[in-house]
Amino acid sequence: MKKIIPILFPIALFAQTGNTVTVSQSAEIAQLMNLYRAYNKKNDLADGYRLQIMFSNDRNEAYNAKSKLYKQFPRESCYVIYEQPYYKLRVGDFTNRFEATDMLNQMLSTYTGAFIVKDKVKIK
Repeated sequence: MKKIIPILFPIALFAQTGNTVTVSQSAEIAQLMNLYRAYNKKNDLADGYRLQIMFSNDRNEAYNAKSKLYKQFPRESCYVIYEQPYYKLRVGDFTNRFEATDMLNQMLSTYTGAFIVKDKVKIK
């Protein structure tokens, strides 16, 4: 009967000792990165939350509700969004759900059907 005897070999690992790394890139990539940075500076939208107050098939009803909402909450931004077949009235530009929930609690007494939706919001 043959026995297998494991043989261990010492392993040596080597690493870089210098602190500098040189990256070379083409001019086209640098130009694309600059365009990307400029686009991001202009883009004022981010993922966030809004309150959806109502939706309707009637455009005039949505805009009348928007003007009524502006009278009650003049500091909040209101948006009428058309997603076929409905006009949706949304309020606010909240970056987190906590802010949206706080505003929802204020509005529930007047707008009982209001709820929080994810949306692209304007960064202030």
